[in-house]
Amino acid sequence: MKKTKLLITSFLMLMVLFLVPSCSPETYSLDGTTDKSAIDFEITQDLVADPGGNTVIMTNKTPGVVLTWDYVTGKSNKAKDIVKYAFKGDYTIKITAVTGGGLVELDPVTITVSKDNLNYVNDPLWNLLSGGVGKSKTWVLDLDENGVSKFFAGPMFFYGTDNAWLEGGDKGCYGADCWNWSPEWKGNQWIAAKGNYGTMTFSLDGGPFLTTDHKMIPSYGQESGTYYLDADAKTLTTSGATILHTNEYENCVDNWQSMKIMSITANTLQVGVLRKGSCDGAATLVYNFISKEYSDNWVPTAVADPNPSIDLNGGTVDDLLSTTTTTTKTWSLSKDTPFNWTSLDGTFLNNWNSVADYEAAGWTGYVASDQATVVKNKISFSNDGTVKTVTSNGATASGTYTTSTDGTNVISFNAITPSFPIGSSWATVSTTDKNQWKIVKTAKTGNVVTDIWFGKRDPNKSEYMVFHFVLN
Repeated sequence: MKKTKLLITSFLMLMVLFLVPSCSPETYSLDGTTDKSAIDFEITQDLVADPGGNTVIMTNKTPGVVLTWDYVTGKSNKAKDIVKYAFKGDYTIKITAVTGGGLVELDPVTITVSKDNLNYVNDPLWNLLSGGVGKSKTWVLDLDENGVSKFFAGPMFFYGTDNAWLEGGDKGCYGADCWNWSPEWKGNQWIAAKGNYGTMTFSLDGGPFLTTDHKMIPSYGQESGTYYLDADAKTLTTSGATILHTNEYENCVDNWQSMKIMSITANTLQVGVLRKGSCDGAATLVYNFISKEYSDNWVPTAVADPNPSIDLNGGTVDDLLSTTTTTTKTWSLSKDTPFNWTSLDGTFLNNWNSVADYEAAGWTGYVASDQATVVKNKISFSNDGTVKTVTSNGATASGTYTTSTDGTNVISFNAITPSFPIGSSWATVSTTDKNQWKIVKTAKTGNVVTDIWFGKRDPNKSEYMVFHFVLN
């Protein structure tokens, strides 16, 4: 083993802070800065493992002092770390000592790697990230200027501090602090502004190079640097360039150049950075990327909303609303539970079973004194396709309606837009932009369907606001 042992000498920095109170002067001083000549470390090249000197071992031999190694392709503050350079060339390692008296910059050390060893980058993860040796691959954040996420539900997810590589451990859990929240951007736009975030390109053409173009954070601008992927530890470090990220959390992350690889495929990449505890608690912020090739060739697919299973009493939507034997059915807004929200599968999002539940929630505005008024809101469907409404303030309207025949249970209104006030609450009964309702739930009393929840699809969230009507 070839061994280059380096002892460094330096100047002495002293910092004295004088505080002068009104009574008598007192003097305070920091510990004297450690002279760099007293800092012992070792950088060696293992020529047995690599005749070209590709394997470099960095060792801190000074107790009580932390050394930060900036080894071109990444950074580390381990007491002993091993770096493997895949490409030949000169590499200048910068060393900073963290002492009780402050930071001490040590003389940089340049080592020479005389041969390529592409085995260190010939790994499936390296190939997925960069495209392979001699190639490059460009990635974009999965949120564009139109507010569209093309693969993930949004541009970023949230995980516990002990979550990491999602294909390993207990579904990516490696400790006690494991949880995740994967928000849909449309309903949580506060997490990131829509826009063109730019590109980041990982290359293995002559070296592990990283170039970035931060279009949403001009202070970063265009960067050129290097990166290192630890395929075993599933970590990624960069030097001289920073991954694309959102501005909303810029000041909540201490180190944007040290990341966990959460997942990676040919088209997708998820990397996690540690959020500081002062920003709503420590967590792993996971940024979701897609390859530029995937993004450029992406074609949106129309995905229909699921149709909740509802009881139509053995007939059709038309039979439910009005039958040949009962030419007109009138439905009144429920006095107990007039409105709620459901997921797309019809599951209630609030456990409200009485007016007391609305009052306990506090924010609904619906109270017991509204009940006598709310039941005066009525809608009548007739089997000739006409519909009439009467609001609690006595206003009437009429028009026509049609029902879907494709099993989606949608009601479309013409020449009338049903709208009802819900007592003193801020909430109102209304239709979608297409002037439609969808029957999301029904309930029976005996053998008769006596309750219908008409749903209004939220265009920005995967949910319905539902209005509960009861058969007169």
